[in-house]
Amino acid sequence: MLLIRIDPIRHMDRWYCVTVQPTLLDRWAVVCAWGNRRNSYQRWRCLLADNKATAQELAARIVRLKLQKGYKLVN
Repeated sequence: MLLIRIDPIRHMDRWYCVTVQPTLLDRWAVVCAWGNRRNSYQRWRCLLADNKATAQELAARIVRLKLQKGYKLVN
């Protein structure tokens, strides 16, 4: 899921991406990436989960928090 937050008053133009992916060792990972849309700055974070359902719940929680902070979902 790709989320974007644009606030011209605060000179903010950010993106945030959340995905659920399998790992090589029978676990699941929630991969989060974020950065600035104006330059090449970006960071990545990987959160491990024991199963797919737990990973999807974690990803949904992260997306909910970002939506509360003003991010908009991009289709």
